[in-house]
Amino acid sequence: MNTFWVTFYSYKGGVGRTMALANVAALLAKQGRRVFLIDFDLEAPGLDAFDDLGCSNGHPGVVEYASEYLRTGKAPPLGDYVKECVPQYNTRGRIWLMPSGRKDHRYNHDRSNINWSDLYERFNGLHFIENWKADVEQTYAPDYVLIDSRTGLTDVGGICTLHFPQLVVLLYALNDQNIHGISHVARVIAKASTKGPLQILTVASPVPNLPTEKTGLLKQRLDLVEKKLGTPPNCQIHYDSRVSLKEQILVWDEVTTRVASEYLLLKDAIADRDPKGLDYFIKESRRAIEELNEERARAVCEDLKTEYGTRPETHYHVARTHRAFGPISEVEPRLRQAFSLDPLFDDAYQDLISLLKSKRRFSDCIDICRTRLAALGNESKSTTTIVALADLGSAAMAIKDYPIAIDAFFRIKNTNGLCSVLAAEFNLAEARRRNGERLSIDQLDKIINLFEHRAATEDAGLVVTRINQMQAMHIAYALRGEIDQAVHLLTRVYDLANTVSRRERIFSVVDYTEVPMDQILEQNEIMLNALKHGQLWDGTPLDTA
Repeated sequence: MNTFWVTFYSYKGGVGRTMALANVAALLAKQGRRVFLIDFDLEAPGLDAFDDLGCSNGHPGVVEYASEYLRTGKAPPLGDYVKECVPQYNTRGRIWLMPSGRKDHRYNHDRSNINWSDLYERFNGLHFIENWKADVEQTYAPDYVLIDSRTGLTDVGGICTLHFPQLVVLLYALNDQNIHGISHVARVIAKASTKGPLQILTVASPVPNLPTEKTGLLKQRLDLVEKKLGTPPNCQIHYDSRVSLKEQILVWDEVTTRVASEYLLLKDAIADRDPKGLDYFIKESRRAIEELNEERARAVCEDLKTEYGTRPETHYHVARTHRAFGPISEVEPRLRQAFSLDPLFDDAYQDLISLLKSKRRFSDCIDICRTRLAALGNESKSTTTIVALADLGSAAMAIKDYPIAIDAFFRIKNTNGLCSVLAAEFNLAEARRRNGERLSIDQLDKIINLFEHRAATEDAGLVVTRINQMQAMHIAYALRGEIDQAVHLLTRVYDLANTVSRRERIFSVVDYTEVPMDQILEQNEIMLNALKHGQLWDGTPLDTA
């Protein structure tokens, strides 16, 4: 197990330091990492203001912890000063916060009475810090400790930038005061005599949203940064009005906005600077497989099993290595172990479901989907839930367990547009039809209207999607008595099939799983012949009148 200590520091306020730290913490927890936060901005604390992180305020923290040490000469139990956060988003990882303190009537009194220089000189402060770090690592075993340091040249700033971290993230605006101040701090860090080498990662924030140009004020400021720091910014975070309006996590959902994607790049840059961390081994494993370096891939797997044997990522990457180099028989057990340890682990879930579908083990798929949905809990409208429900519904259709399919597709339909409305309406209606229910004209009209308005044009989606839609929609038209239109759609399937490879696999409305193109065309022929006899391919009679 390895813990990577990171301090977020800014020479001046107003650069989005705490916002960046909180969003990086959320991204790490989202991907399954264990994250420990310390709010060392004692004069202007803010980490417990992030409601999305679920870090409640009013809890004792750094001030009370240090005060107790000064009073008794012994570090108190760390757990009394740490609170586990309960994020609003269903994260795979965990987040703990050691806040600045209660912020009650005694807080400022205790804070002002802590002389950090005196603590070092008279109370063996270096030993106190080292014990503090060891207690965090032994009690909580975090992958990352993120420290929010106060601004300016202070004793606290020195502790946070020199004695705690292995990496200092320096955030600065592009004005003279910020650039000159942060360059001075960077030189102090570089020359410091510390227990281990300190790394620096520089972040320009907030960067104005100006057009890229070879000359101009923005280019001049970035040139000054490179001159003073010896390097251009490692990362940039552009101005976003939401950052100044409310303490919020912008990365819970898909990372689509500019600032959210920049927080993601910052998170990756931090992880890249931890050569002993889980993320480093994962990156090395992927690289070895991509390069077909079996020896390296297996060596990294052994490192993962030694250092992180209890983590789902280890089993997942061992499975990927077995899939690349064998034995294949070990792939499914490893994927199952990864999924069992963490049903919210997207990669393990997706690979396991794909494997089971390819083996046509749909009952196993249903069990996996149900476990996944139970772990997701109340996230009924998230994209992740929709995917699991769709997998559950299609697996149930494949084995003709229509009540399960009806329930899954009904839940998808009630997600208010987070999926294809046409697919939601059609799949629910088709599950009900196969379960023996007679569809009303109104139901058929709704499905056909959605198709004609959104998907009936030549350029409406990928060819393989259109083939699936043509075959599916012939059912609705045939049930409404429009046999000629149903025949026309099935005929169009042949035309579209000529434009794609015969190796292509297409989702079949008959099997509710992907099948080869040849099988699609065989089904198409059966469907056309059935229409000639006044019925669907499955024997459902049609009202040809």
